[in-house]
Amino acid sequence: MDHLKLHPSELLQQMRERRPLVQCLQNMVSMDITANLLLALGASPAMVSSPDETPEFLPKADVLYVNMGTLTPQRIAEIEVATREAQRTGKPWVLDPVACGSTSSRKAQCVAAMQCRPTIVRGNASEIVALAEACAKYEGGAETS
Repeated sequence: MDHLKLHPSELLQQMRERRPLVQCLQNMVSMDITANLLLALGASPAMVSSPDETPEFLPKADVLYVNMGTLTPQRIAEIEVATREAQRTGKPWVLDPVACGSTSSRKAQCVAAMQCRPTIVRGNASEIVALAEACAKYEGGAETS
């Protein structure tokens, strides 16, 4: 964990030198923002979401980023293929449980994604609380009553 001893500017410099390829499954609202942010940080975003392409593309990527916004049946299929493939191959991946607590369907999809063991869960406080509560209920924890 030597990277924890580095100053943030050193970490940013290392990332810019490495130029990681990030496969992004984004919602339509934040796709441009995410791509531009990753480019500004020195990463290389790839908005590859097709279930047909993911098994071939993900091994080339350094990381997978999954944004749970704008869930449609097609997006759910894309997310399921990508997260299962990331888990199967040990690829690091980030889960962004957008509006996790807003509907029971969204909660269920976020819990399903958690079953594939994300490396990082990135969310605001209400999303993290909703996800934790949903996972505890799913797992049969004390909060199930």
